[in-house]
Amino acid sequence: METLSACTQCEKCVAACPEQVVRLAPDGVALDTTAGECTFCGSCADACPEAVFGEQKTMSHVMEISGDCLAQAGVTCMTCRDACPEDAILMQPRIGVPFLPSLDAARCTGCAACVSVCPAEAIRPIEKEPEDG
Repeated sequence: METLSACTQCEKCVAACPEQVVRLAPDGVALDTTAGECTFCGSCADACPEAVFGEQKTMSHVMEISGDCLAQAGVTCMTCRDACPEDAILMQPRIGVPFLPSLDAARCTGCAACVSVCPAEAIRPIEKEPEDG
C-alpha cells in the first residue's frame, strides 16, 4: 500500500517527473497544481525506491472552481473545459450571459490540467469526499 509517510525525500521522483509537477512537501511529495498537468505517466513511481506511489490514476483531491471564475463576472472563458483531459468540466448554458463551468467530481482525476491555464486562478484542489462504504 502506498503512503506519503514512506517518503524519505530523496527527490528521485522530482527529478524523474517529465512534467515537472512533483515537488517536495513537508510531509513527503506533492503535486504542484500551478505548474501544469500530471499525466499519470508513472515516472515518479518508477524512480521511487519506497512505496509512496500507487497504480491508481487519480489523486486524493479533486478540483473546485471558485466564484473568481471569469464567467461569474460575465466574461466568456472556456479554458478550463478545453484543458481537461477527462471532460470533467461541463459548461452550463445561461441565457444572455456566458456559460458557467461545472465540475463533475466523479470524473475529475485531480491532474490539475485546468489549474495552470485558468487566467483568473479560480481553480484549486480540495480533498475528495470520503466514499460511502
